[in-house]
Amino acid sequence: MKHGDAVSERFAALLEEARPPTGGVAFQAIAAEVEPALTLLRELPANERVSGDYESFGFRECFAVLTLLGRRLALLDLTPTSAIQVVLLALRCIGGSEESSSGPFAQHVIAATIEGFVLGREERVAHTAEARASKPLKPLRIDEAAFALIVSGVHEPAVLSECVDSLGRAMLNADVEIAIVDLSQLGEPNRERATAVFGADEISRMLGGVCFFTGVDARWKAAAADARIPLDALQITPDLAGAIAAAHEVTGRAGEGRRPKWRALLDRLRR
Repeated sequence: MKHGDAVSERFAALLEEARPPTGGVAFQAIAAEVEPALTLLRELPANERVSGDYESFGFRECFAVLTLLGRRLALLDLTPTSAIQVVLLALRCIGGSEESSSGPFAQHVIAATIEGFVLGREERVAHTAEARASKPLKPLRIDEAAFALIVSGVHEPAVLSECVDSLGRAMLNADVEIAIVDLSQLGEPNRERATAVFGADEISRMLGGVCFFTGVDARWKAAAADARIPLDALQITPDLAGAIAAAHEVTGRAGEGRRPKWRALLDRLRR
């Protein structure tokens, strides 16, 4: 049996014995996250761990991996206490008889882990807030012939792309070919966000229909120019009321000849 395998098995056994609260996260998942740190910890000589140069490359590399480990444990939704317990178990796996869990090296290990844990917790909170904010962003049926997408706040480009795809799915399922996208309440325009939201025009065209955009102010025009989106080729109205009026002027339904790319749209929306 390889020495690395023995250390990993020892850690797994200690984890099962200590059974720190994990909120339902499997011990095997935690062990997999700890494995890279175990490798580096094992390579540090025991005498140097007790009283070494903690600013040297070997130690800094080890602490960097422990920071990443702390981040991963936070993303798994462990508590800070459980995260510390996990890294102390890792130290116990490779520690010599002269080492102490309260010694200087252990304190550096805990500090690096907590630093990463804080970063991971912030990332998790931000992701949760983003998911909650994007959840209500659904297309709104405004009449039998049109859907509207009214987005407010600041959202990542990926969220906006999903909103636009949801608009396309709603139009496709309802056999509607007119869309309205209002940008007046959407914050922080940039090239990526412009590419995402103005993609509604492409989807509407694939359906043989038309998309009216409102709230396209100077900021969105600059973002569109940065993304090389030709606004003069899009249907832009001054406000939401104007977009609804323009949508009402569009009458009739597109024939099959106006929708030659519907299969491509299906591939995108139903992937």
